[in-house]
Amino acid sequence: MNLQMVAQDFSLTPSLQDYLQRRLGAAFARVSSRVMRIVVHLRDLNGPRGGCDMACQISVTIPGQPAVVIREVQSDMYKAINAAIKRAAYRARVVTHRRSSPRYAKPDIMPDTSLHSEEPGARD
Repeated sequence: MNLQMVAQDFSLTPSLQDYLQRRLGAAFARVSSRVMRIVVHLRDLNGPRGGCDMACQISVTIPGQPAVVIREVQSDMYKAINAAIKRAAYRARVVTHRRSSPRYAKPDIMPDTSLHSEEPGARD
């Protein structure tokens, strides 16, 4: 699993990088073998003006599937990261589960008709 982090309009601190790596590793542990790449874009939308302006966008690339793209905007960057990771990991699990198991499997067992082979009224 290839991980790329991009910060726009603010600096990506080592503690924020470490936090992202730990959260992504834990959230995508189930599907990490099927995920090719995760790209995280962090951005301060309003800059110094303040407000609900911290955005986290996560793009998950799974071979043979459309990209999973989730965007969260919150007042705090850690809240935006948590919400985006939670949603992206859920969508990645759903996409990989659909790919690995058929939705409607036909049963391989033929019904046993030997119990009903007697003709009606032919009882002892």
